Amino acid sequence: MSGRLVGPIAGVLLVVCPACAPAQADASLGLGFGTVRFPGGSTLGVVSLGPALQLLGPGRSLEADGTLAQLPSGNGYVQGRLALWVATPPLDDRWRLAVDAQLSGAASGHSAGSGAGQLGAEALFAAPRWGIAVATGPASGWILHALPVTAWRARVRGWWQTVPARTALFASIEPTRFLGSWYTDLAGGVILHTGRVEARLSTAARVSRVYGSRGAGLAAVDLRLAPGVSLEASGGNVLPDPYQGLPASGFVSIGVRVHLPSHRAAPTSLVRSRSLTAFRRGDGIVIRLRLRDAHRVAIAGDWNEWTPTPLAQSDPDQWELLIALSAGPHRFVVFIDGAPWRIPDGVPSVPDGMGGRVAVLNVF
Repeated sequence: MSGRLVGPIAGVLLVVCPACAPAQADASLGLGFGTVRFPGGSTLGVVSLGPALQLLGPGRSLEADGTLAQLPSGNGYVQGRLALWVATPPLDDRWRLAVDAQLSGAASGHSAGSGAGQLGAEALFAAPRWGIAVATGPASGWILHALPVTAWRARVRGWWQTVPARTALFASIEPTRFLGSWYTDLAGGVILHTGRVEARLSTAARVSRVYGSRGAGLAAVDLRLAPGVSLEASGGNVLPDPYQGLPASGFVSIGVRVHLPSHRAAPTSLVRSRSLTAFRRGDGIVIRLRLRDAHRVAIAGDWNEWTPTPLAQSDPDQWELLIALSAGPHRFVVFIDGAPWRIPDGVPSVPDGMGGRVAVLNVF
């Protein structure tokens, strides 16, 4: 699947699954340079374009990204990935069920192409600081001019994070029955988010008596230079992909990503839901929460280093705060009467990378 197909496929999914249609969108385009090193010592330098799209809403997300590059051999290279995640409302306070589906593919030249897909059903338990999830489902892969392969996999993942999510630790174990033999992928890492910087460090290992054992590591940093511009840098190595026949490789890359205007909003109203309204007032943004029987309300977000800021009570069931926010997406949570943080009902949310969600507000 080429990167040029990602956008149309995303549109098709939203047509056939209208319940998955999200309330927030983020489209971006990256320009980067990288060096890839393959087994045997061969290397190549690549200049690439990386389009990406996120469509996000409460309990659902659709992500698509791709790479378009010209190889030194003169051949073009295209790669794409599409991921859909849909969860039920909480079934019993912190339990919920989810389904995730992923498609990926790559093509080079006129005769080399491959793809992979997986489908999983997951049960999650998410507390404010930690959570655990168990999933299972099939995975398939295909290579041009070769027979496809299918395997059955299971996955157990867990996470711990500060509240709000400035630092998060994660780990997973994924046993897979592939062509009559087992291999197990182990992964773990840390995500750090502070101000305009987000950093991720992760490590992975594949353990198998039949397919051999090896390890990999990855480091990535995202620096937000402006509301619509980010500087990205990453490096490390990746495990081989048995479904597409892709070898293990190492890489270093650096680039700039521009976040494009993805949808229009009314000039004053930014968000309007059952419990929260955000709108412009002069040079600031008013955040208004409607909460029955609340005594203390505070909000924390990426604009104030996730420090809870009290809201003023304007009516018996209404709380307000006037703040200055730059253009672009902002993540936040609210605190009510000293209870653990929560997302206001009906407000768009985004994954925090650990199986939880934080609310999101786009300022235009």
